[in-house]
Amino acid sequence: MSELVPRPRGVLATTTEYIGEAVRYTVLLTQLAAAGVALGLLSEAVRSAYRYVEGCAASVDRLADKAASLHVDGDVVAAHYDAASVMRSVLEEADAMAEAASDLSVMFQQTADAHRADYGPVADAMNSKDGQVADREYYSNR
Repeated sequence: MSELVPRPRGVLATTTEYIGEAVRYTVLLTQLAAAGVALGLLSEAVRSAYRYVEGCAASVDRLADKAASLHVDGDVVAAHYDAASVMRSVLEEADAMAEAASDLSVMFQQTADAHRADYGPVADAMNSKDGQVADREYYSNR
């Protein structure tokens, strides 16, 4: 791989690369965990909105029933039932969205766990290693 700007070699360069890799590993795990938590919170927010809209739809149905029992104009009663129906139709989409966000949250956590399982022992070994780390080019074709 050619580089326009040559990288310095030696202990400082190797140490800098090692620290950079350790930081990237930690940042990646942190970002995966944060994404999982954010998606979990999104899922709960959508479910909370779902419950609110579901309550609103039930309330509008009760109002329509009450209006019908009071012999309110049929178009007004029908409009209320239609409004409740529209509310319920978006609930299916909201439920699907909440489920998808929840699934993604789990997948992000599983990805973080898998990454930690794959590379955690390597990171731990590198952190506890005595002596110098080999130049990364040594590992590049392995």
